[in-house]
Amino acid sequence: MLKRIFDQQGMTIDGVVSEALAYFQRGQFADGSIPDPSITEFPTATLLKYWDTINALKAIALWRDQVDYDDRGTVDAVLKYLRSCEKPNGLISWGTLETAPSEYCTETTSEYISSLTHLGLVDEAKKKAMVLRSQQLPSGPWSEVHPHVPKAFQTVPSVTGFALGALLGLDIEPLYVDEALNFLVSTQHDDGHFGINWFYYNTYYYLTRPVTAALANFGHYTAVAATRDFVLSQQREDGSWYTQVQGFSDFSSPELHTTLALETLVHAGMDADERAVSKGIAWLLTRLRPDGSWYGGPYPYPETDSYRDFRALQDVYATSQVLGLLKLLVDLENEQ
Repeated sequence: MLKRIFDQQGMTIDGVVSEALAYFQRGQFADGSIPDPSITEFPTATLLKYWDTINALKAIALWRDQVDYDDRGTVDAVLKYLRSCEKPNGLISWGTLETAPSEYCTETTSEYISSLTHLGLVDEAKKKAMVLRSQQLPSGPWSEVHPHVPKAFQTVPSVTGFALGALLGLDIEPLYVDEALNFLVSTQHDDGHFGINWFYYNTYYYLTRPVTAALANFGHYTAVAATRDFVLSQQREDGSWYTQVQGFSDFSSPELHTTLALETLVHAGMDADERAVSKGIAWLLTRLRPDGSWYGGPYPYPETDSYRDFRALQDVYATSQVLGLLKLLVDLENEQ
């Protein structure tokens, strides 16, 4: 079914993925990083430089052995860069904003660990994962250990979802499994989502994606089904997803919202044979840009004086998420 969707758009999966990987390579800086291209126009985008680079690296790791890809030293250069940005404990922040040696971003670190795992650098990934494991709170969640994350936002459910995903990828059991799962289930709203937060892309689906993956892995199917039904209820007529939030006139794009929503549905057990998924993928393919990327929109900071000068687009992040979605779907079809 996935191939048929691509055929209908006059595309191939391998061709689309290869062009996206080439987009990442063209955007690589001399220091080895792969930041969003908006960094040349908006210097404030350096605040997300590690995050963008890690997400590009993860997409490359997922696909480099599956499609026609000439690395040309890309991965080695990225790894050298990221290792130079690590905290003393091996964990990492989301970008160049100065923080103390013990301060890091749990979500960025989790995706870093997952990237290393997919690259086959298992020993390196495990070393970091064991540090991350030790940071779990006895009450169940992980927290963002970062002074620039507002206190009320430090333990949103996605943080724990990302951490669990990194550990599960290495078959490492968390210190407090039941507590982590109870925490996630307790944060679910009556209509199935896990909240929405401007600091986390201002979309329900940034939270639902990692949390649904974690809950599905541990067999919490009632909670997963509730999230699935919520996401399905929010799909727009054209196949896309987007939530407009008051006070944010221009922020993360429908392309990004749609990709995260579709990843949530796949983690909830749906595949490309399902109409909602196939329609969403078809819409995404119509949004592919000539350079091989997808538009991510600006990172959503509120329209206040404090954030007036901040601007960073999310094209690298959105493109990496599309590649992650396609890999999930291809793997599902190969298993069937």
